[in-house]
Amino acid sequence: MELKRLNILRALDEHGTVAAAAQSLHLTPSAVSQQLAVLAREADAVLLEKHGRGVRLTASAHVLLGHADAIATRLEQARADLAAQRDGRIGRARISAFPSGISGLVGPALARLKVSHPGWRFEVVQYETEEALPLLPARELDVAVVMTHPDMPAPDHPRIELHPLLDEPFEIALPSGHPLAERAEVSLAADLADADWIITAPGTACHGLLLTACHQAGFQPRLVHTSTDFGAQLALVAAGLGVTIIPRLAQPALPSGVLLRPIAAPAPRRHLMAAVRRGYGPSPLLSTLRAVGAELAARDRAGAGRP
Repeated sequence: MELKRLNILRALDEHGTVAAAAQSLHLTPSAVSQQLAVLAREADAVLLEKHGRGVRLTASAHVLLGHADAIATRLEQARADLAAQRDGRIGRARISAFPSGISGLVGPALARLKVSHPGWRFEVVQYETEEALPLLPARELDVAVVMTHPDMPAPDHPRIELHPLLDEPFEIALPSGHPLAERAEVSLAADLADADWIITAPGTACHGLLLTACHQAGFQPRLVHTSTDFGAQLALVAAGLGVTIIPRLAQPALPSGVLLRPIAAPAPRRHLMAAVRRGYGPSPLLSTLRAVGAELAARDRAGAGRP
């Protein structure tokens, strides 16, 4: 049934005669009668009955009008929601990040958006960089917080574009009784070429970063223990089983027996970015992630403590 015909039925109910309804709608009486006849066939119901020299609505017509009011209300709501969506006041997005990206960037960004954009709904899922990137073109993700990785798409990638969020330094995690514990900073080549290393699995971003940094320093690291969880890595450090590199966002309350030291230049860093489908429309999520990243970078430069 067309809403236009339901509106004609409403006009007849309000004005009482076909002629008056036609005049209010700027139609001819014959056009009104024809449209009401079509509506009756669509509804498979008798909508009008003779009443004196004119017609009146049947009980079936009044039932239909009750639904017409609800339909008109939902259409108005749909128009309002579409306008709000165009204005960026409502929307939905599915975002992924690795654990420290969720805690350090995504969580703070969504806390702000809950206040500034209450009409938006977000779903957060945990994926590592190499897992998240293929899900963007497949439309299984809208935004992915990713980090430096060999599989990172090139700037001219036809489907994915990257927005810088944060350039984050790593520090070395040492057992508290380690001979380097008193150093102000630690050199990879001079101090750690013979160390036992605890690192994430091959193929992950942090694994690649460590290998690249050590190779640039002129040595092959001795990789002894593997864990994808920074908390587990720090527990192994505390047990005296090796050393590891930890990015700033992944530095929770340190377990007893672990200390952190800066790495002398050139220190490994990871570049955090928001990956989206090319052409992805304006989103308060993207702009808020960038704002949180800029604040973390400013805090790091000012030396005001770790996030």
